[in-house]
Amino acid sequence: MARIAVISDSHGRIDNLDFFTERIGQADSLFFLGDIVEDASKIANRLNTGFVAVRGNCDYRFDISTERIVTWHKHRILLVHGHLFSSPLALFYKAKAENCSVVCFGHTHVPCMESKDGILLLNPGSLSRPRSADGPSCAVLTVTEECVNAEVLLR
Repeated sequence: MARIAVISDSHGRIDNLDFFTERIGQADSLFFLGDIVEDASKIANRLNTGFVAVRGNCDYRFDISTERIVTWHKHRILLVHGHLFSSPLALFYKAKAENCSVVCFGHTHVPCMESKDGILLLNPGSLSRPRSADGPSCAVLTVTEECVNAEVLLR
């Protein structure tokens, strides 16, 4: 089993991470979905784990990919910021085309978790600049050989 913290849109402010650290628990990795990508290493250090990051629309000065596919326990997981896709439906079709069972995306600063035709779409919201009444948020993926489960953590 793997436990993966999923965080997006910190925009240089990670002070809310303290609230979520205990709820995240022992993370096996961090998926950082962009804006501001240099925060990924700071967050990973706080969680005492490694990380995989993608570039967001505010990360123009960083030369890293805007999308990545990672595999955990045979599950292909697409990581994107989301700004290059017109809708969650477009993300669904991209994940389907890439044979991914999960797509993690940010950009909207609004958390959501939805399953469509066997593909989990997960947006952890924003760690520092939420655009919903839910407040700051992040998510945790639990990956086993059999399945992937997600939980959105709200402040």
